[in-house]
Amino acid sequence: MPILETARFALPLLAAGQAQKELFHNEALILVDFLLNPVVESIVSDPQSLNPQAGQSWLVGADPEAEWSGYEDHIAGWSANGWIFIKPFDFLEISISASGVTAVYRGSWQIPEVVVDPMGGQVVDIEARNAIDSVLQILRERGFFAAGS
Repeated sequence: MPILETARFALPLLAAGQAQKELFHNEALILVDFLLNPVVESIVSDPQSLNPQAGQSWLVGADPEAEWSGYEDHIAGWSANGWIFIKPFDFLEISISASGVTAVYRGSWQIPEVVVDPMGGQVVDIEARNAIDSVLQILRERGFFAAGS
């Protein structure tokens, strides 16, 4: 007998015959599973290069191809039944594993840029520079900025 729970958060799924609308209920639970703590692997436009596992998701990039055509900016999640697409809504936040940042949807995805630490200049205030570096590090760790090189 298969395990009747979702891949990411082990939410219970209804068994066949348990209710008349089990397919819809299960679909809803899978969507909730993707949205409870939305984490995408990376931004991708062509799903053909992926080898997805149940519970993994990606942010659909510009000019999507194949099964993702027409789903630009959506979250594409892989389930036992194939791809599920989640249309973003304003202020939806997702974490992007590949870059370690948090993106926010505001009509389009707002993805943080790299912020460079202060350096150079004619007058160097070591204490101020250390404070700024500390604040920037905390913001990077929280995903507000992409890590610099």
